[in-house]
Amino acid sequence: MRKTAWIWFAGFAAWVIDGFVSIHYHNWLHARLAFIVAMVFFAAALFYRKQPR
Repeated sequence: MRKTAWIWFAGFAAWVIDGFVSIHYHNWLHARLAFIVAMVFFAAALFYRKQPR
């Protein structure tokens, strides 16, 4: 699991980019949702990164 934690970081980056694109197009509701989902992906990435081998 520890070796695949980068997938969660990639998902985090994708959702953050999606949030900024939504802000650019003034879609505030979607931007808020994207940043909330990004926080979940970031928390999962930190959790899986600290797993013992």
